[in-house]
Amino acid sequence: MTGLDSTKWKDHTTSRGVNYRYYFSPPSSPAKLTLLFVHGFPSYATDWVNVSRPLEKLGYGIVIPDMFGYGGTDKPVDPAQYRLKLLNQDLVDLLDKEGVNGAIAVGHDWGSITVSRLACHFPERFVAFAHLAVPFVAPDPEADLAKTVALMTSVLGYNPYGYWGFFNEDDAADVIAQHPTVWKDKVCPPGVVRQALLEDYIPPAGTASFISEQEIKEITERFRRDGLGGPLCYYKCEVRGLNRPDDATLPLERRLPPVTTPVFFGVGQSDVICTPTLGRVVFASEPFKQHKITIKEFDGDHWFIISNGEDIARELDAWVAGVVVAGLKA
Repeated sequence: MTGLDSTKWKDHTTSRGVNYRYYFSPPSSPAKLTLLFVHGFPSYATDWVNVSRPLEKLGYGIVIPDMFGYGGTDKPVDPAQYRLKLLNQDLVDLLDKEGVNGAIAVGHDWGSITVSRLACHFPERFVAFAHLAVPFVAPDPEADLAKTVALMTSVLGYNPYGYWGFFNEDDAADVIAQHPTVWKDKVCPPGVVRQALLEDYIPPAGTASFISEQEIKEITERFRRDGLGGPLCYYKCEVRGLNRPDDATLPLERRLPPVTTPVFFGVGQSDVICTPTLGRVVFASEPFKQHKITIKEFDGDHWFIISNGEDIARELDAWVAGVVVAGLKA
């Protein structure tokens, strides 16, 4: 998963004094919009290359940070530093550094949750939002894991977030580092992640067809080098309710994207945790009745941003031209 021009990487210290490593390619003309890509867990900026490269060739501006806790960006292990509002300000600081206004925010997995809050805290900075795998997640001052699990179980018929409790534990990063191989079916049910890791469970399916053994080796080495202490803070911050005070400051009318802002949702048909059903339920709900929602399913699983990157890029380009730009001209 290489292909991002090595000369276009930058570092920037944000307004709260933390360093971000990010990729920036300016738009080919003032008429072209800029896309901000926000990755999730566990991932790196380079995981976007199959999506971003075709769009960059079409002239779009591209901003892709290693998110807080990953890669060349600072990696503290204090969950309070991973509050979504703080991450939002960091991302806006990067856009300010490059003189970007009116961007399109695109998030995958936890990146989609971060993008959800961008729509609430900084709606004026974006002309559209795209969510991949995870749909829009509304701010909730009373959010707790039990309530989330109950909702997900009612929609899907099973609990896909059983691993969250383990990820919230203080020694989770060490356990994962010591036992790196685990299969998806050993993730969802409560308690099995820890047991699977301790048993060094090896997935019988082998390596996915869309990623090489060499790439798997490189990814594994990166996470062994960087650790998962930072990335797991996204879960700890949410499970421990650290986002609630910021959520409570948002008035009800700011807890959704603006009605005038188009929303794209893309999902892998084989994703067993972030299922197509979940996204369709969210975007068919009453709060989104007046929004311009575009939904596309892809022949992939949770990592369809890697396996189906060109397909995603094609659909995003069509959506930008047919919905976003058309709306701006109306």
